[in-house]
Amino acid sequence: MTFNKFNDIQHRPLRIYNRSVMFFNLFDDHGAYEAQQYADAFTNEERLEIAQMTALVKKRGPAFVKKLVTEGLDFVDGPYQEAVA
Repeated sequence: MTFNKFNDIQHRPLRIYNRSVMFFNLFDDHGAYEAQQYADAFTNEERLEIAQMTALVKKRGPAFVKKLVTEGLDFVDGPYQEAVA
């Protein structure tokens, strides 16, 4: 299975956030083995970033972190804007 590593996202906090969400979605939907396969695709530094992002979400909550990682970014108007507003 090919996993999205979000390398095309230039904004680092958003890239790390997306990787963290992908990891936990894989864990919830497919189990620990698939989540580990995803984690293994990253360097130790990248895995640490994912772990730090996860800790921030647990500490401050998803809404706070979503706002933080998208701060200063411009998005195309549409359903996404309504979802994060």
